[in-house]
Amino acid sequence: MLKNLSDSAKNILLGALNYIWTTGNFPPEWHLATVIPIAKPGKDSTDPTSYRPIALTSYLCKIMEHMINTRLVWYLEKLKLITPVQSGYRKQCSTTDQLVRLETFVCEAFVNKQHTVAIFFDLENAYDTTWKHGIMKDLFDAGLRGRLPIFIGNFLKNRQFQVRLETHLSTLF
Repeated sequence: MLKNLSDSAKNILLGALNYIWTTGNFPPEWHLATVIPIAKPGKDSTDPTSYRPIALTSYLCKIMEHMINTRLVWYLEKLKLITPVQSGYRKQCSTTDQLVRLETFVCEAFVNKQHTVAIFFDLENAYDTTWKHGIMKDLFDAGLRGRLPIFIGNFLKNRQFQVRLETHLSTLF
Protein backbone atom coordinates (compact mmCIF):
# COMPACT_ATOMS: atom_id res chain seq x y z
CA MET A 1 0.00 0.00 0.00
CA LEU A 2 2.76 2.43 0.92
CA LYS A 3 4.55 1.85 -2.38
CA ASN A 4 1.48 3.18 -4.16
CA LEU A 5 1.43 6.48 -2.27
CA SER A 6 2.00 9.66 -4.22
CA ASP A 7 5.45 11.23 -3.98
CA SER A 8 4.08 14.04 -1.80
CA ALA A 9 2.50 11.51 0.60
CA LYS A 10 5.77 9.55 0.74
CA ASN A 11 7.62 12.78 1.58
CA ILE A 12 5.16 13.50 4.40
CA LEU A 13 5.64 9.96 5.74
CA LEU A 14 9.43 10.30 5.48
CA GLY A 15 9.21 13.61 7.33
CA ALA A 16 7.24 11.95 10.13
CA LEU A 17 9.75 9.08 10.39
CA ASN A 18 12.65 11.55 10.38
CA TYR A 19 10.93 13.51 13.16
CA ILE A 20 10.64 10.33 15.24
CA TRP A 21 14.30 9.52 14.48
CA THR A 22 15.49 13.03 15.42
CA THR A 23 13.41 13.52 18.56
CA GLY A 24 13.15 9.93 19.75
CA ASN A 25 9.47 10.56 20.49
CA PHE A 26 7.51 7.44 19.65
CA PRO A 27 3.79 7.29 19.09
CA PRO A 28 2.43 5.39 22.13
CA GLU A 29 0.86 2.80 19.81
CA TRP A 30 4.35 1.73 18.73
CA HIS A 31 4.98 0.35 22.20
CA LEU A 32 1.93 -1.90 22.07
CA ALA A 33 1.65 -5.36 20.53
CA THR A 34 -1.35 -7.60 20.17
CA VAL A 35 -0.29 -11.22 20.58
CA ILE A 36 -2.18 -13.89 18.67
CA PRO A 37 -1.46 -17.49 19.78
CA ILE A 38 -1.16 -19.83 16.79
CA ALA A 39 -1.43 -23.56 17.52
CA LYS A 40 1.63 -25.63 16.63
CA PRO A 41 0.67 -28.53 14.35
CA GLY A 42 0.24 -31.88 16.08
CA LYS A 43 0.43 -30.42 19.60
CA ASP A 44 -2.03 -30.68 22.49
CA SER A 45 -4.37 -27.68 22.12
CA THR A 46 -5.05 -27.63 25.88
CA ASP A 47 -1.37 -27.03 26.66
CA PRO A 48 -0.44 -23.30 26.53
CA THR A 49 3.11 -24.20 25.41
CA SER A 50 1.60 -25.73 22.25
CA TYR A 51 1.07 -22.26 20.80
CA ARG A 52 3.43 -19.93 18.95
CA PRO A 53 2.84 -16.28 19.89
CA ILE A 54 2.66 -13.90 16.94
CA ALA A 55 2.98 -10.23 17.88
CA LEU A 56 1.11 -7.74 15.73
CA THR A 57 2.47 -4.20 15.85
CA SER A 58 2.12 -0.98 13.89
CA TYR A 59 3.08 -1.32 10.24
CA LEU A 60 4.78 2.08 10.26
CA CYS A 61 6.75 0.97 13.31
CA LYS A 62 7.82 -2.15 11.39
CA ILE A 63 9.09 0.08 8.55
CA MET A 64 11.07 2.17 11.01
CA GLU A 65 12.41 -0.99 12.68
CA HIS A 66 13.59 -2.25 9.28
CA MET A 67 15.36 1.05 8.55
CA ILE A 68 17.09 1.02 11.95
CA ASN A 69 18.03 -2.65 11.66
CA THR A 70 19.57 -2.03 8.23
CA ARG A 71 21.75 0.73 9.71
CA LEU A 72 22.69 -1.38 12.72
CA VAL A 73 23.64 -4.48 10.72
CA TRP A 74 25.65 -2.34 8.27
CA TYR A 75 27.57 -0.83 11.20
CA LEU A 76 28.21 -4.19 12.88
CA GLU A 77 29.34 -5.81 9.61
CA LYS A 78 31.56 -2.83 8.72
CA LEU A 79 33.41 -3.20 12.02
CA LYS A 80 33.40 -7.00 11.68
CA LEU A 81 31.45 -7.37 14.93
CA ILE A 82 29.25 -10.03 13.31
CA THR A 83 31.06 -13.17 12.27
CA PRO A 84 30.85 -13.80 8.51
CA VAL A 85 29.53 -17.33 9.16
CA GLN A 86 26.40 -16.04 10.93
CA SER A 87 23.31 -16.40 8.79
CA GLY A 88 20.51 -15.22 11.06
CA TYR A 89 19.29 -11.66 10.63
CA ARG A 90 21.56 -10.96 7.67
CA LYS A 91 20.70 -10.18 4.06
CA GLN A 92 21.35 -12.91 1.50
CA CYS A 93 22.07 -15.44 4.25
CA SER A 94 19.80 -18.27 5.27
CA THR A 95 19.53 -21.55 7.11
CA THR A 96 20.33 -23.25 3.81
CA ASP A 97 23.79 -21.62 3.88
CA GLN A 98 24.51 -23.23 7.22
CA LEU A 99 23.17 -26.62 6.07
CA VAL A 100 25.45 -26.52 3.01
CA ARG A 101 28.36 -25.52 5.25
CA LEU A 102 27.63 -28.47 7.59
CA GLU A 103 27.31 -30.85 4.65
CA THR A 104 30.69 -29.66 3.35
CA PHE A 105 32.33 -30.32 6.73
CA VAL A 106 30.78 -33.80 6.89
CA CYS A 107 31.83 -34.69 3.34
CA GLU A 108 35.38 -33.40 3.84
CA ALA A 109 35.70 -35.38 7.08
CA PHE A 110 34.36 -38.51 5.37
CA VAL A 111 36.84 -38.19 2.50
CA ASN A 112 39.72 -37.64 4.93
CA LYS A 113 38.54 -40.48 7.23
CA GLN A 114 37.93 -38.02 10.05
CA HIS A 115 35.00 -37.28 12.30
CA THR A 116 32.67 -34.30 12.36
CA VAL A 117 31.02 -33.17 15.56
CA ALA A 118 28.11 -30.76 15.56
CA ILE A 119 26.37 -29.16 18.51
CA PHE A 120 22.99 -27.51 18.07
CA PHE A 121 21.43 -25.14 20.58
CA ASP A 122 17.74 -24.36 20.82
CA LEU A 123 17.52 -21.22 22.90
CA GLU A 124 14.01 -21.65 24.20
CA ASN A 125 12.29 -18.36 25.01
CA ALA A 126 15.42 -16.43 24.02
CA TYR A 127 13.35 -13.48 22.84
CA ASP A 128 11.24 -13.42 26.00
CA THR A 129 14.24 -13.38 28.32
CA THR A 130 16.37 -10.77 26.54
CA TRP A 131 17.81 -8.26 28.97
CA LYS A 132 17.18 -4.71 27.69
CA HIS A 133 20.04 -3.18 29.68
CA GLY A 134 22.38 -5.86 28.35
CA ILE A 135 21.42 -4.94 24.78
CA MET A 136 22.16 -1.28 25.48
CA LYS A 137 25.50 -2.16 27.09
CA ASP A 138 26.43 -4.30 24.07
CA LEU A 139 25.59 -1.41 21.73
CA PHE A 140 27.73 0.94 23.84
CA ASP A 141 30.58 -1.59 23.94
CA ALA A 142 30.34 -1.86 20.13
CA GLY A 143 31.08 1.87 19.93
CA LEU A 144 27.58 3.01 19.06
CA ARG A 145 26.84 6.57 20.09
CA GLY A 146 24.32 9.18 19.05
CA ARG A 147 20.82 8.68 17.71
CA LEU A 148 20.93 4.96 16.92
CA PRO A 149 21.36 3.67 20.51
CA ILE A 150 19.02 6.40 21.79
CA PHE A 151 16.38 5.27 19.31
CA ILE A 152 16.82 1.60 20.25
CA GLY A 153 16.71 2.45 23.97
CA ASN A 154 13.48 4.41 23.53
CA PHE A 155 12.09 1.60 21.38
CA LEU A 156 12.69 -0.92 24.17
CA LYS A 157 11.13 1.23 26.93
CA ASN A 158 7.59 0.75 28.21
CA ARG A 159 6.72 -2.14 25.91
CA GLN A 160 3.24 -3.58 26.46
CA PHE A 161 1.22 -6.37 24.97
CA GLN A 162 -2.17 -7.94 25.20
CA VAL A 163 -3.30 -11.35 24.05
CA ARG A 164 -6.21 -11.72 21.67
CA LEU A 165 -8.22 -14.93 21.65
CA GLU A 166 -10.90 -14.74 18.99
CA THR A 167 -12.65 -11.44 19.83
CA HIS A 168 -11.45 -11.20 23.47
CA LEU A 169 -8.48 -9.09 24.56
CA SER A 170 -6.55 -9.65 27.78
CA THR A 171 -5.44 -6.84 30.05
CA LEU A 172 -2.18 -5.12 29.17
CA PHE A 173 1.08 -6.65 30.39
